Amino acid sequence: MKWLDTLRQKPGDDNQERGFIRIPEDKDDSLKAGESPTKQEVIDSACYYTCTRMCYGVKDQAGGCCMIGDRDFIIGPISDTARFIEDLSKKLGEKIKFEDVFIEYDEGHKMFPDKSCWQNPKNFPAMRVLPDESRGFPCQMLSLDSKCMVHSIKPEVCNTYLCDYLKGVVGYLEDKL
Repeated sequence: MKWLDTLRQKPGDDNQERGFIRIPEDKDDSLKAGESPTKQEVIDSACYYTCTRMCYGVKDQAGGCCMIGDRDFIIGPISDTARFIEDLSKKLGEKIKFEDVFIEYDEGHKMFPDKSCWQNPKNFPAMRVLPDESRGFPCQMLSLDSKCMVHSIKPEVCNTYLCDYLKGVVGYLEDKL
């Protein structure tokens, strides 16, 4: 999978262990100097901070929702597969195939036979995870430092998922702002 190697490689870093690099984020220049953010912008910033620096309430942890781990959990169903593949292909400059990024039920239910959510066809297609138990079976789009390499174009299910800790943060901000 040449495209995945593109995400993983650091240019000019041939002699060191290969790590992941993040796809650069799209800049948001919507706020002008001295302008206060909206309530939604504050909540969105708090979500981003929490997810990348305090995942599940644990300082310096990120990407917990992007790993299967010991939980009965699946990153799916993905409702915007065509949009995501198109955006990823554009970002990487090469055509990405559905099966490179997603898992269908026929393959997925065999991967985790002990997890009930992987046995339900309604939870598919799901994000393809790496068969790396030591890392908790992470989504292949998760970098070694637990950052999403496709954050600016991630699938809708990833964009809307709130863990219980984040639901508390958002609830508090909704109530207080």
